[in-house]
Amino acid sequence: MYEDMTDEQYDALLETIAKRIEASAISAEDAARIVREAKTGCT
Repeated sequence: MYEDMTDEQYDALLETIAKRIEASAISAEDAARIVREAKTGCT
């Protein structure tokens, strides 16, 4: 999936994940969970 993404699309994905972490992570563990959920497509 990610092999077909342009640099701009990949950057946008990372920015989306970063914004979600900033908005909702309370701890480092919580931030890691958010990243893992985004990585696997789970919400």
